[in-house]
Amino acid sequence: MLFEMNENPKVIQQLLGHRDVKTTITVYNSVDNEYIRQTTEKFNEKVKEDQLILEQKKRDEILEEQKEKFVKDMSDDEFDDMLQQLMEERKERKRKKQSEMEM
Repeated sequence: MLFEMNENPKVIQQLLGHRDVKTTITVYNSVDNEYIRQTTEKFNEKVKEDQLILEQKKRDEILEEQKEKFVKDMSDDEFDDMLQQLMEERKERKRKKQSEMEM
């Protein structure tokens, strides 16, 4: 049970009075199926988390590459027009937000 509680094997060795920690680990370190199931679930959750993070990072990289390519392929006039449109949209959002706050 102490191993399942993640106690230090050296502490368990001292409690059992063994001279060598190998004895403690090899003889008394058996686990039941529930402990194995819990550990497997923790591992699977960690792997899923890591996969989600990696997938998001890949999506972000792809999006950034697409943005760079999109902007590179634009003429200066097209870029200026797009910038002007974005600025106008931003002003409109600010106006809406300000009018909502006044209500």
